[in-house]
Amino acid sequence: MRPTRLGPYDVIVKIAGGGMATIYLGRAREDDRGERLVALKVIRHDLRNDERFVTMFLDEAKILSRLSHPNIAATYEYGTDDEQHFIAMELLVGRTMLDVWDACKARKLSLRPDHAAWIAARVADALHYAHELTDESGVALHLIHRDVNPSNIFLTLEGSVKLFDFGLAKSTGRRGKSVEGIVKGKLPYLSPEQVAQLPLDRRSDFYMLGTTLWEMTTMRRLFKRDDDVETLMAVRAGLVPNPQARLPDYPEGLWDILRRALARDRDDRYSTAAELARDLDAFVDSQGSADEMPLLTAEILDALFPGEREERAQWLRRARGYLREPGRATLPPPVPVAGASVRSMIPPKPDSSRPSGVEAPPRGRKT
Repeated sequence: MRPTRLGPYDVIVKIAGGGMATIYLGRAREDDRGERLVALKVIRHDLRNDERFVTMFLDEAKILSRLSHPNIAATYEYGTDDEQHFIAMELLVGRTMLDVWDACKARKLSLRPDHAAWIAARVADALHYAHELTDESGVALHLIHRDVNPSNIFLTLEGSVKLFDFGLAKSTGRRGKSVEGIVKGKLPYLSPEQVAQLPLDRRSDFYMLGTTLWEMTTMRRLFKRDDDVETLMAVRAGLVPNPQARLPDYPEGLWDILRRALARDRDDRYSTAAELARDLDAFVDSQGSADEMPLLTAEILDALFPGEREERAQWLRRARGYLREPGRATLPPPVPVAGASVRSMIPPKPDSSRPSGVEAPPRGRKT
């Protein structure tokens, strides 16, 4: 059952669904700024009276409302309308890192190490901001994301990097409590202490980001195995292969960073995400390429997903047309947006061309 209006937002069309929420396209009329399109995250109709799910949803909403950082998908407001809980979020169009990884894999390509490091540095910036967050009284919230992985890192078509999905985040004052024996997060990206169900701190987020960066720069999965039990055993063991064993040109400086971020003993990891970001940015600077990274990101998305920029522009035009003339316009189709598990209408097409900014794997070696 699609709501027609939530707070100040007209609800236009469903974008995605899954888990405990549905994502809709929404629009608010702003007197002095025209109109604003947003992504409306709404608790599923069949769960809206389930106290446990409502508590989890409101916990997420309260966390998101306090986050304001250029590398975190923005939240405008949250509320309840006719017993329907909703969160109004920034509408971001682009691709997740998982989409990019899959597209590169299909074409037997890989991201440049300095580009992958730059993306990870922006995520580390976002994590540091979240880790240092306080409440209204200045008391630390001790926020931990707990689900840093390629599907929660978003690249916009404009070339920016956004971390999203704080639905599993742990913080002081959160009303919803984890159930004993339940592991939160995607299994191949968990830290060893998550698998061991030890008390967590921010260093688990560094480990998950390190796993993501290792995979981004090797085009191989680090801990994922054929089944969940084997995956959990691999995570618990925490054995991280040196990428240079398969990729002789792999930068030593980047491996040094990864080795520290992926230390099995968390006391040997970075103490803050700011330190991790600093080292990643220093590596990117050593390659002399930092200034080109946003443009390079946009160019790679255009190359890996041809035609999608125009699809996005048409989608937005149709959305606005529908809003102005609901009796005539056609509903816009879904497009990939942050906060929703949505695939583009245009799948990646492997071909013989090589997009600028991605590299072919070393000859004679498998990815």
